[in-house]
Amino acid sequence: MGYSVLRNILKETNRRIELLDLPYEEEFRCQLKYLGFKEKYIVKEAFFRQEWNIGSTRVLRLLQEANILTASEFILSLESIDLTQQIMNDLLEAEYVLLANIIQFAYQETPHSQLLTKILKESFGTLIADLKENPNAIPRNYLLALKNHLSKEKMIALKNEHLHMLVVEQDLLELHVAIGKQEQWRCEMEMLSKTIVGGMIVELIEDKNSIVNIFKELIGSCSSFSVRYILYILNLVSRTIGMNKKESTPLKELMKDLFRMVVNTGLLSKLQLMLLFAREICSSNESILGTYSEWYKQTIGEMTYSIKKEQFINMMEMLTSTLSSETSLDILAVHSTIAISAPAKCNDYVVNYKQLCRAHISQLKSPDVTIVVDD
Repeated sequence: MGYSVLRNILKETNRRIELLDLPYEEEFRCQLKYLGFKEKYIVKEAFFRQEWNIGSTRVLRLLQEANILTASEFILSLESIDLTQQIMNDLLEAEYVLLANIIQFAYQETPHSQLLTKILKESFGTLIADLKENPNAIPRNYLLALKNHLSKEKMIALKNEHLHMLVVEQDLLELHVAIGKQEQWRCEMEMLSKTIVGGMIVELIEDKNSIVNIFKELIGSCSSFSVRYILYILNLVSRTIGMNKKESTPLKELMKDLFRMVVNTGLLSKLQLMLLFAREICSSNESILGTYSEWYKQTIGEMTYSIKKEQFINMMEMLTSTLSSETSLDILAVHSTIAISAPAKCNDYVVNYKQLCRAHISQLKSPDVTIVVDD
């Protein structure tokens, strides 16, 4: 190829980096495709020297198609953290073929896979934090777009990583706050359904077994997590389950495991989490656990038949301690009316609990009393 032709290609490459939409892209693509090895190397080096600009993502895609420069190779060449983040943001918003290339190499056993994985995690983590503040922070749902460019196995890995990032938080919200605000959150989170982050969450919940396993992992660990997002995801998962008993089995097993965890650990936090999960599932789909009254009767009302006396007493004491956080009259009505079978000489715990339930109901109904749940 003559020097003048190569010079024109370099000039055109630079021009396309500086502008977003230029004509004759197919012609330019063909020119790149049929470059020789030395010419491709020259074009690649020229791209490295150019500042990242409005048309750079499109040019990089053309270079990748022509086997001149891949997105992974380009990202690994960057030394500036800020520039790397800027470029990753551009790829997340538009060029999913380039993003897929980085993900593919990050999930392979290569010398550079760890560095690519770190770059991806930082980029995804920053974006998810932004999406929590602004559910439409990006123009498109890149998880949906990446389905056409990644294998099933890599999509599963990517979704699990996103699910962890979405629900894990640095600061642990006290669960008594969640109990007091659960119904309010349910209404607020419903607004996410028509947003970008809402669409991403729909993509994340396709594999119900995977979600339940991640929930079990979080509950059993000391990791802090976003109760608000976990409840929203639990709500969506419950809604997608039909009358098929096999579909509801993972959630039923999750609740059984959580009950045994409450009994064995005697931790108030586990009880609060169990109550939150049960209410969310029952409010979303009664075919899974039944109504909340039915679940409460079977799990709490008849618990004496499956736990020891000391465990029963601890359970009643924990239930009593959660009363001050309750703000739902419907929930309190269930707790105050459902019979709880008690072991010998333990009925006083039940009577005391129910009396406190009724007292709290009266307090909530009083027009002179305002119940405030702190953030």
